[in-house]
Amino acid sequence: MKQEKITSFQLGCLCFAFMSGFSTLYLLEAKCLTQDVWISNILATVAVILTLVITSHIQKQFPLLNLSDIIIILLGKWVGKLLLTIFMIDLVGLGVLSVRSIALFYTSAILPNTSPNLIMLIVFIVTIYAVSLGIGTIVRSVLVILPFFIISIIVICIFIYRDVEYNPFLPQFQHPFNMYVYGTMISFGFPFGKSGVMAFLFSDVKNPKKVLLSCSVSVMFSCLYLLTSTFLAFGCLGIGMFQSSSFPFFSSIQLVKFGEYIERIEILIIGIWTIFTLFEIIIVQYVFVKLLGKVFELKNTKPFIVPVGALYLAIAIKSFLLPTDLLSYDVNILPFTIILPVVIVPIVLLILTWLKGRRSGVRPV
Repeated sequence: MKQEKITSFQLGCLCFAFMSGFSTLYLLEAKCLTQDVWISNILATVAVILTLVITSHIQKQFPLLNLSDIIIILLGKWVGKLLLTIFMIDLVGLGVLSVRSIALFYTSAILPNTSPNLIMLIVFIVTIYAVSLGIGTIVRSVLVILPFFIISIIVICIFIYRDVEYNPFLPQFQHPFNMYVYGTMISFGFPFGKSGVMAFLFSDVKNPKKVLLSCSVSVMFSCLYLLTSTFLAFGCLGIGMFQSSSFPFFSSIQLVKFGEYIERIEILIIGIWTIFTLFEIIIVQYVFVKLLGKVFELKNTKPFIVPVGALYLAIAIKSFLLPTDLLSYDVNILPFTIILPVVIVPIVLLILTWLKGRRSGVRPV
């Protein structure tokens, strides 16, 4: 793979695209907390920014190293490689969830007679090729697509807002404390916790001092986009129809039309959503290949790009065969499994970095 340096702005745009692909597809935390969902989204955003503060601080102590190198230095060769293997398993799970979400959406709402395996095959052909082009080409593609996404979403939101007749986030604070915790964990698991993958790209940035700012801003904009989508879907559909809909925000977009003749503009949004989700799958495959090279000490990882894509496809074909399996995993398993790689590991690495600094007598940056 081409090792090309990117700017902090490009990293921020990539982080936003990475989190915002199908983040508004299910809105599971909103179905759990209804009008209080804004609380869980904001708390999850704050939690993710705190983890980014930790990982960016660790990166500053080892400015010339990738996070995978830092893990091996701090934990030792074998324990570090074991942890990287766990990260690789998590990346496979994240990629499979994303491609399965694409397949479920297309076979449910657009192409009901199309095999989901065919859709996933097409997706992985595209992502394998994109990974082979390198991180520089990937981020430049994001910069091309992002303006179309922003303009389209703004226009769509304006037209949906015309059908909102009340504030769907009122009345507030209607749920017990444990529901807020659980809703925050769901929101943290999907989509905000995914931003932890970006830590493996920090060393690819030309100016690492701006990494935290760019990623934090992208996380906040992702939260704004998610809150806006939820607000409009609630206000347009009503709570009852919102909770019964498989894809609430998509259902609200389907109601939008310009004038008397221009309808079905959701097709444009579907295209942009799909491209953003492709970026997510591309990045998890890209990072997976990098970690594979580190674990097995490979000098050239490019020959493994296609086998890795084939591995993702094979696992995706055998996983989450029913829509209920996918949703159950997002609600019951992902909120808990994501805690280890995104929360616990950065805290442990921070402590080890501090101890290493004290032993060497080097003052932390």
